[in-house]
Amino acid sequence: MISSISSPNSGSKQPKSGKASESGNSDRRREQPQNGNSEIRSPQPVTLAPQQGRSSRIRANSPAPSEDLTGQDFLSDPRSAINPRKPRISKIPPSNSRQPGKKSLAAVDLFDFPNPNRPNVSSIASNPTSELSTPTPQEPPARIPDTRSRPNTKKAPVSKPRPQASQRAGKRSAPRTVPPLVYATRLLILGVGIAVICGTMLSVVNGVSRASSVAAEEETTAGQKNPADSASAAPAAAEVLQLNQELGALKTQVQVLATENPTLTAGIFLVDLDTGSYLNFNGDTAFASASTIKVPILVAFFQAVEEGKVQLDQMLTLKPEHIVGGSGEMQDDAPGKKYSALEVAKKMIVVSDNTATNMMIELLGGADVLNQQFANWGLRATVIRNNLPDLEGSNTTSPQDLINIIAQIDRGNLVSVKSRDRILQIMRQTKNDSLLPRGLGEGAVIAHKTGNINTMLADAGMVDLPNGKRYLLAVMVKHPPETEKPAQTLIRDISRMSYRYLNGDETPADSQVKIKN
Repeated sequence: MISSISSPNSGSKQPKSGKASESGNSDRRREQPQNGNSEIRSPQPVTLAPQQGRSSRIRANSPAPSEDLTGQDFLSDPRSAINPRKPRISKIPPSNSRQPGKKSLAAVDLFDFPNPNRPNVSSIASNPTSELSTPTPQEPPARIPDTRSRPNTKKAPVSKPRPQASQRAGKRSAPRTVPPLVYATRLLILGVGIAVICGTMLSVVNGVSRASSVAAEEETTAGQKNPADSASAAPAAAEVLQLNQELGALKTQVQVLATENPTLTAGIFLVDLDTGSYLNFNGDTAFASASTIKVPILVAFFQAVEEGKVQLDQMLTLKPEHIVGGSGEMQDDAPGKKYSALEVAKKMIVVSDNTATNMMIELLGGADVLNQQFANWGLRATVIRNNLPDLEGSNTTSPQDLINIIAQIDRGNLVSVKSRDRILQIMRQTKNDSLLPRGLGEGAVIAHKTGNINTMLADAGMVDLPNGKRYLLAVMVKHPPETEKPAQTLIRDISRMSYRYLNGDETPADSQVKIKN
């Protein structure tokens, strides 16, 4: 506790207001010191410890200079009450009754002191066994808060000891420098990941665009050349067919069979798709194509569908110039009748409709456009020179070209898998089964297309055997006019011989079974 310090001369004086000082009232409420006196008079001046080269003296007849000692300083170092590090002098406004030049000791805020009975700072300075009290000559000093005061007592200075909290907050804020580094690292990793993803996407897009540009350049370059040069410059047949070795034993049997009738000129090409083995007997010789030319036209149609140039449900109008004789049923329809594009394509293959073929050639841009496509596919002998039925045989192809185009259909090189399935499904529905299908055994399935004019008979297709093997066979036979029957027999016998060789068993010679889906 802090008590008032008074001199002998000033102890009897009372304030002018006639009221007791607040410190006096506070002293009466506090517990009495052990010596029983609330005030201790010091006959000798109290000398405080020197503070950083500066000494202060307390005279008996004058109040000692007051120093504001905070609770924080005292708690951190009790000796700061005697020799504070940074003393702050709290000046009390002078009163009219006070003598000039006299200063009173400032009251020390004891809110932060846990023990109210703890010895006073001034008492320790003057007399370790006594308490000091600040003189109150005429005007009461600043009120010293009592720790035992009523709950309603206003405690204004309580909210001020926040330097320690701020210091602790400052200590806690030090680790905050670490999260920005963590966030920066995370952002860096995220940025690298996004960059990798974007780079991958850009490389894929660049590769696709580069491939399309290369394909466009190849088409443009090929368009500047004539079909013969393009065909000779594209030896893709061997690569597509993946030919390994020739079937020597089978070729010998076929040669004997083909040369038994000297009036017939046969061209044969066979490929085992599972092993790459092949048979080539005049396979690259150009023959009149007849209706076999409709197979590459069908492939060109589905390419146009995939490119968006033609729609399957697009309606086509029958024109008078389309109508021709020969095979087919659309020649009996009146001009102006409408058909869907898919329906026209089916009629062109299933019933070998010549009128439908002419409509399809016009839809795809004409003979010149189609010839250019055939050359780009590596078909060396396939050319359209006239509309169907082409009884003169000016349109040409070869057994090897027919096998080449069917192999590319099977491999999905020219069209998508969906279009490939449509093409093979249409070719399996071919009505004329008098040639290659007659040589197949039970359980075999064939997708094929026949061709027949006055001097040429042909059939080409893909055969699925019951044992799971698949092979391609094209037989074209040139014959004298009005002698078609020997050509039919030759094609059937070659088909039967090939089936037996590749299936590995014997079948009846008169087998004419064809399984349709």
